[in-house]
Amino acid sequence: MAEGSGVYITGVDVLDVIKLTGSLGKKHQAITLAGIEEIIDKDTEEYQQIRKIVLDNFNNYTRAVLGVVFGEIDFSWH
Repeated sequence: MAEGSGVYITGVDVLDVIKLTGSLGKKHQAITLAGIEEIIDKDTEEYQQIRKIVLDNFNNYTRAVLGVVFGEIDFSWH
């Protein structure tokens, strides 16, 4: 396959894949944060910082997975 060419997968509903990836990500976020809450009181500044890092990294991971599956998508409307 030539560089820059894509692979086409027929019969795949893009929205279904995005929804599944998002829901699984949210499930894992909730499990991870619940585990952290068992260790650190969620009313502390430390928990808030860790929570932000966890959520940012889960979101980056989800974007990376979708980027690999669908290619880089430019969502800017300019």
